[in-house]
Amino acid sequence: VFETNTLAPLRLCQALVPLMNAQGCIVNVSSGMGSLHDMGGSWPGYRISKAGLNALTRILAAELSTTGIRVNAVCPGWVRTSMGGPKAARSVEEGADTIVWAACLPPDGQTGGFFRDRKAVPW
Repeated sequence: VFETNTLAPLRLCQALVPLMNAQGCIVNVSSGMGSLHDMGGSWPGYRISKAGLNALTRILAAELSTTGIRVNAVCPGWVRTSMGGPKAARSVEEGADTIVWAACLPPDGQTGGFFRDRKAVPW
């Protein structure tokens, strides 16, 4: 889980940031389960991997703050996918909304944030 949710995004950013020509947005798909603000029980491996992704988001946002590249994390919520299952509260379209919004932020838009429903949430 850590390899997929934390290390793979790091490696992808290391490979692609040099090709971004100091513009654009990096959107890390995280989870509220990775928020240090609300660390409940259950799913510790998943929670740790998403907390790591959140840390990576903040680190990259700081490192790239003078480049014109914005880096944010989003929580799509519990989405009806193969992972979320049929009882999940949100459709795929609802889950994707904040991801698309964050990917389309203007050049002077937010960087280093964690969002759900287009609103900032605690790290």
